[in-house]
Amino acid sequence: MGKLIALHSYKGGTGKSYLSVNLATIYALQGKKVCLLDLDFRAPTLQVVFEPKGLKCFLNSVLEGTISVRDCLLDCSDKLENKGKLYVGFADFSTEAIREMVTKGKKWEIEALQRIYKMRKELLDDMKFDIVLVDTSPGIQYLSINAVVASDVAVVVSTLDDADIMGTSKMLKELYETFEKETAIVINKAIGGAEWADPDKNKVVEDLQNKYKEAVIGILPCFCEVGRLKRGDLFVLQNPKHPFTEMLRVIAAKLDLF
Repeated sequence: MGKLIALHSYKGGTGKSYLSVNLATIYALQGKKVCLLDLDFRAPTLQVVFEPKGLKCFLNSVLEGTISVRDCLLDCSDKLENKGKLYVGFADFSTEAIREMVTKGKKWEIEALQRIYKMRKELLDDMKFDIVLVDTSPGIQYLSINAVVASDVAVVVSTLDDADIMGTSKMLKELYETFEKETAIVINKAIGGAEWADPDKNKVVEDLQNKYKEAVIGILPCFCEVGRLKRGDLFVLQNPKHPFTEMLRVIAAKLDLF
């Protein structure tokens, strides 16, 4: 049985989208059939990574109910040098489409939730994807919450910025506890260097778990070499032995257990 994983964050700038792309790459390189969806309709980014050509439609139309998600997926396995199977669904990145999404009302959002469930069924039950990763908009947006509700597990990405910690804690308490959703926390861009990669930093993890009241499944250091790469570069593919790649493999393995 496949699994849908939603990646969410309280605010932008956490590296959530970058993690979703590299996690999808990790899973595909392990031999899983992977689907990556861009539901960040307000600031889509996957088109920068994969530079799609010949797109027939966007996920916007799927949530409008006018087309099937099957028709919107693009096989991007060549980006992985054909070492795995990765399909991507893109959000419409035109200015007009982004502006239109901002104007959507509550009625549309309720209908969109039903279509996300339909999309989930088609991807997992009919198309037999092993992993579906959904990159969502940061913050408390209806569509992001819909994706979280429809997921098997939600991964909340946070930095160690005080405002991010406070906002993430509040979001988890007021929303995620209400959903009774399986939730994992990933701390990204942790200032402190390679010592954060030490698995014996139990005190750090314990303090963060006490603060978030959820399972912290990974603390990713702020590696300069990761930040220097262009968004279109798949770090884990190009650097299979780097500590960042190894830590993402651990995170992927922990998510398999949810």
